[in-house]
Amino acid sequence: MGSLALAPAIGRDALRGRYQEQDSPQTLAEGLAEYYALNAAQVRRPQSLPAESAQLFRSHDICHVIFGLGVSLADEAMADTRTLVSCDVGWRRYGRYGRYLAGDPQAKAIFAQTGYLTVAWATVRALPRLSRAIIAAWRKRKPWPWLPPDDHFTRPLADLRREYGIRVL
Repeated sequence: MGSLALAPAIGRDALRGRYQEQDSPQTLAEGLAEYYALNAAQVRRPQSLPAESAQLFRSHDICHVIFGLGVSLADEAMADTRTLVSCDVGWRRYGRYGRYLAGDPQAKAIFAQTGYLTVAWATVRALPRLSRAIIAAWRKRKPWPWLPPDDHFTRPLADLRREYGIRVL
């Protein structure tokens, strides 16, 4: 979940940000700042996490922004799916992150609090969107970088999405 969501949202996100608009003029840095501001109650910033978690969650949070996703359980499933099929992270590397999370006490606490059945049901309900994400991945121009170069943070989201062939779903 986005930098270990503290109180996961169950339904659609109540607050939508400008970063979630397909043609958002915000830079990636501005979109990321808005994502953290809108979701302050649910998302911990990477700098507040242990060093071994910080880069993982920063990259995950950037994926929430570039793909226009909030922090609902359905959007968390979308973030993972889009990361796997539309980023250059690769299945093996991302799988290592999943194994890391499986042993992380904070992540375990979140799943226990939310309930595994609730998470599974939200994922099932998101299947139509997940399918659209997989189809969109076939149409992408190039994979989104899991570790974006510094110059991407000063570029408008609309331009980055156009360059990489990313559609907000």
